[in-house]
Amino acid sequence: MNSAITVTILIFLLCAFSTQGIPILGTQGRCKCIRTTSAVIHPKLMHSLRYIPSGPHCEATEIIITLKNKKKVCVDPGAKWLRVLIAASKGARHRN
Repeated sequence: MNSAITVTILIFLLCAFSTQGIPILGTQGRCKCIRTTSAVIHPKLMHSLRYIPSGPHCEATEIIITLKNKKKVCVDPGAKWLRVLIAASKGARHRN
């Protein structure tokens, strides 16, 4: 085999091994919520609620509410109104 091809393959393999495990910006590796709010959001305005537990990507628990107008709002997981809403929705599920 040609030595230039061998060197090229070795460089390629070294690059492949050295880049494993390096996070790519925009994928995982950081929190999705920069700021959170405790302001009450009426359930009629909500389209969906996404719960993201803490983990290697972010040390904070995140709750993202998507409104019917497609706007996303990061809510403080400790907000009292949110805990009441989640408890009420759990109770409604258990009754059905």
